Amino acid sequence: MGDVWQERLESLLETEGARAPGAAVAVVRDGRVLWASAAGAAAFDSAGQTPERALEASTPVRAASISKLAVALTAGALAGADELDLDAPIRMVLPRAPRHPLDPDAPITLRQLLSHTSGVCDPARYWAELGEDFFALFNDEAAWCDHAPGAGFTYSNLGYALAASVLEAAGGERFDRLARRHALIPAGLPGAGFNWSGVERSVRDGGGALHRWTDGAWRVQIDSVSMLAGEGPVVLVQPGHVLEDYQPGANGSLMSPQGGLRANVIELARLAEAFAPGGPGEALTGPVWRGDAGPGLRAWATGPQVMEPGQIPGRPDLTAIGHPGQAWGLYGGAWFVPGLNASIAYFVTGEDPDEPKPYDPVSGLTAGETALFALALDWLDVHDGAGL
Repeated sequence: MGDVWQERLESLLETEGARAPGAAVAVVRDGRVLWASAAGAAAFDSAGQTPERALEASTPVRAASISKLAVALTAGALAGADELDLDAPIRMVLPRAPRHPLDPDAPITLRQLLSHTSGVCDPARYWAELGEDFFALFNDEAAWCDHAPGAGFTYSNLGYALAASVLEAAGGERFDRLARRHALIPAGLPGAGFNWSGVERSVRDGGGALHRWTDGAWRVQIDSVSMLAGEGPVVLVQPGHVLEDYQPGANGSLMSPQGGLRANVIELARLAEAFAPGGPGEALTGPVWRGDAGPGLRAWATGPQVMEPGQIPGRPDLTAIGHPGQAWGLYGGAWFVPGLNASIAYFVTGEDPDEPKPYDPVSGLTAGETALFALALDWLDVHDGAGL
């Protein structure tokens, strides 16, 4: 008899309405990997048809917004070392920080940025290349929500880029290096890195691309062979500028704090476990905002989303704290589930953009994400009963 759990994972790759080139799932408890599995391909041939390399649980991919958990851990570590105050005006650390046009006297704090309550919104472009003025992005009216700092919730990637600028100014170091030292290594992710920064050559060579189904083939959206073969972090650089001249605090978007972490599914589960009781992110888990801001959005802490009782499909008894991630074809999430004392991470590595992906109004998850989350929970139900 085959592995029914592996068969179930593989079946998700061709589920109607949820086609994907690869999928992975991991369950971690107290730092120990209870289960980790993957299916599908990490890379295809140039025609986008034939798998050239299998996706494995050890394959790092661009983790999309799950990355924001590492930003929060970095902020928490600096705050714990008295290098900054999460509730102080960010202009105390970053004098060039913008003011909200609705209320220029209202201070923007790092906790507000991390909990999406700062009043910073996303314009069409929320990043700047090396050599550009990052702070000019805030001259766009679309960079500002219609609520003042602390007066509402609006999910913002630009807010995380600004938060990374604050962290750099406080720590005196580039964000990718700060995150590695203060968040990734302490959380048990020494092989992970933002925009591939600090990732060993052998690990990077085995990285997985993210894909979209286009004209009957899987086409790479990010982390192509040439990108994986590069040296140093992947950043956007204007002519005449070099990364070595970068001044910390000048452009927090450079290392893609909003979604540029490269990590494998096991590492993402460990990242979520950092927010468990006794973990380095425990102090960041108290809800900062509660309300109704769309599918699944009911409560947000200082970095993580909080899924409250009744939000996890089919498991009204459970809560979870962590973060979903959706970009460049990846759909995934990383969650600590207190009721099971376990952390779960999962993702698919591509999508068919023509297939509808409605969000569940209660959980905020797509059907594919729900199926992967359920797979991990079912595995725990069976194996916890066996004495794990």
